Amino acid sequence: MTKEVMIKQTFEEKMKERIRESIGELITDEELSKLVHKSVDQVFFAPTKIKRGSFGDYEEGPSLLNGLIKELLTPQVNKSIQQYINEHPAEVIKVVKEVVSVGMGNALLNAVNYQFQNDLINLQSNIQNTLANR
Repeated sequence: MTKEVMIKQTFEEKMKERIRESIGELITDEELSKLVHKSVDQVFFAPTKIKRGSFGDYEEGPSLLNGLIKELLTPQVNKSIQQYINEHPAEVIKVVKEVVSVGMGNALLNAVNYQFQNDLINLQSNIQNTLANR
């Protein structure tokens, strides 16, 4: 009884084999390998172009592989987060309270500071101008 060893082909090897079957001997193995490698890199790993507006404006987006991974993993990550929250409610509530109390206080102070900053700069400028004109 003989057992054949099955070797898994990589995606690139499968593509190379299909292209080889289609175009025969028109391209060398080395050129074909480079072409397939470049194509796989371009399709899966290069940033995508996302059209913005109606004037042909484009912006760089995530690669196809990045988008696929995000699409496939997002439900699982959300499920894991929900499970953790359900299993550790006291810990989550404690952290939320700390973040809200500290974060809200800092946010409020920053907002007040920002509101008065312009007035304080104008006051300082006026005092300097008055003293300089004496």
